[in-house]
Amino acid sequence: MKTHKNYAIALLIALSFMLITNGQTWAEENTQTVKKDLPALKVEQPPIIDGILNDTCWQDAPQAIGFTDERTEKPAKNQSVARLVYTDTAIYVGLHLYDDMPDKIVARQTKDQTRIRGEDWVSFSLDPFHTHQFSDRNFFIVNPLGTKYAHLATGRAEKSEWIGLWKTAAQIVEDGWIVEMEIPWQMLDYPDTDKPIRMGINIDRLQQRTGERSWWCNLGVNEFRENDGHWVDMLPPPRKREFKLLPYLISGISETETDEREYTARAGADIRYEVTPQLRLIGTANPDFENIEQAVEGIDFSYGELYVPDRRPFFSEGGNVYRLGRLFHSRRIMDMDGGLKLFGKLGKNTSIGTLGTYHRNNQNIILQATQSLTATSNISAAFLSRHQRETEVNNVGYLSGDVRHGKLSARSTFAQSQAGESTGGDGYASLSYNGQLVQPYLSLFFVDSDFVNRLGYHPFTGYRGLSLGSYFRNEWRDGFLRSASFSVQSEASNTYEGKIFRRNLSVSSLILTHSDYALAAGWRGGQFEEFNDSVFSIGLRARASDRFNNVGITYNWGEQAGEAIHRISGNLNLRAYGFTAGLTSQIQWHFERRYQQILTLTYDFSPALSLGSRLIWQVEGINIYFALRRSGYAGTDFFIILGDPNASEFKQRLVAKVIRAF
Repeated sequence: MKTHKNYAIALLIALSFMLITNGQTWAEENTQTVKKDLPALKVEQPPIIDGILNDTCWQDAPQAIGFTDERTEKPAKNQSVARLVYTDTAIYVGLHLYDDMPDKIVARQTKDQTRIRGEDWVSFSLDPFHTHQFSDRNFFIVNPLGTKYAHLATGRAEKSEWIGLWKTAAQIVEDGWIVEMEIPWQMLDYPDTDKPIRMGINIDRLQQRTGERSWWCNLGVNEFRENDGHWVDMLPPPRKREFKLLPYLISGISETETDEREYTARAGADIRYEVTPQLRLIGTANPDFENIEQAVEGIDFSYGELYVPDRRPFFSEGGNVYRLGRLFHSRRIMDMDGGLKLFGKLGKNTSIGTLGTYHRNNQNIILQATQSLTATSNISAAFLSRHQRETEVNNVGYLSGDVRHGKLSARSTFAQSQAGESTGGDGYASLSYNGQLVQPYLSLFFVDSDFVNRLGYHPFTGYRGLSLGSYFRNEWRDGFLRSASFSVQSEASNTYEGKIFRRNLSVSSLILTHSDYALAAGWRGGQFEEFNDSVFSIGLRARASDRFNNVGITYNWGEQAGEAIHRISGNLNLRAYGFTAGLTSQIQWHFERRYQQILTLTYDFSPALSLGSRLIWQVEGINIYFALRRSGYAGTDFFIILGDPNASEFKQRLVAKVIRAF
């Protein structure tokens, strides 16, 4: 057993060493030369953000032209023209997005800072440090209604004052649609320099009607970011450090189990301080997690713990820095009296992220550093520590490396844990090919029986093996089919005692038509320990790309864990006259009958102000809550909540919460 374990560890360490020592050479030899440069132009009089490109500054502004379809690599059928200027205050982007059928432009989303999907949009991306790493990339997305979504390099919480107050205006015209953006420098991280520099930029656009995604500098379907364009001779203004305070106040009344009334009042605050122009400190005192609507765990059968994402803002702030995969699952930290996060850049190619939380029963620390070697390679190291009362300290060390050579990618990770006298390792190494149509991969992995990480998501320990699979996808701009994808994945793993742990094979396919119907079918089966499984699935969706008005149904059947299984699941979403309704339903027959129905209702008085409700009906009980909220925009936020968003059954509880940014 030790021989095999040591061999796997040696393989992982050797691959990591190869990545570190050879990654830079490989990447430099295969990085494509980008020929598209856009000269920086500083103007004295900025444009008026009104969706009309008639301002004087636009007339002589450098133009980004010649957009390419990412899939066909041919000139886009409907071209775009972008203009870019700046002042000491902001960056200004003007875009004319031509469309030969403007009456069929799709625009639905009206709430800012909500992912724009299933409709026309355009994105301006900026890489101020010119590293070509995703963690340093900012992008600003706008739809034809002027609705905007910003993704900033380190990741920011939803509050507009923390993201940054940027402006947009858009309108549909007779030959397409027009967008103007104003992006304040103050919301960006960028080098502190008194000499002109080069920044990475790009513009991409999705035309929903045809599915065509076109780029100014084509990154391809795999988005190889080293092929971005350049904003040259750019001299950004000096960066001002900011301090922002976000206090909250809660008052409420509820009934206890003995039918007595209980009055509550609490206060807390979040702070955000820029230690340097590239390094941010986030703090929270007495955070309110109780009134944040968390994701609901499904009823799908699983041999291990189901993964449920975390929606709490403190953990999402700076989320692009803490990319630890399953090594850190923030839902493990249930209670906090306070927390601190320090994250950002120490240099052009060096990023750090630290996190600390305190509670009287547990304290948690995470330290992470990432070094970019080239545009296509980096290494990371991390340390995690959890201190729990009456439990031994749990420490985990982590090292990873990534490199891409052309379309060939390699990745390796290794973690070592220590809990009392118990020590164990967790390792992974993979090789994949990022083709235009086909993307095969091979990976090796192991998790020791005595590997302990109380801050991570590790449903099983004590196994090792390999997985092999491939993914295929193609798109068509005309005809019946819009896209088709097919994947096959397999795994063979044993316990350390040599017994079968898992033998899995899964096959899945998805077809999407230009009339917006989607058909999915698949099968997964094999062996898990002593059980033989075989489960089929088929699903159909109508208006598949429309997030507001759609319907779908899926049926699964077969055998799992020695018992027949049948599961019917469906969804229905409707929006009209300011009302939005969504219903997801699951009924499962397996060992016992289980069900889960989730109904959400929302009425939008304005993009910022809404009245919403969520009802969850399942075997464990029925829970419903109502919330009047004003959130996501500049100014004071408030919530009036009847019920408990995360309880298993309805609670007679009324809470008022006010949040104000300073």
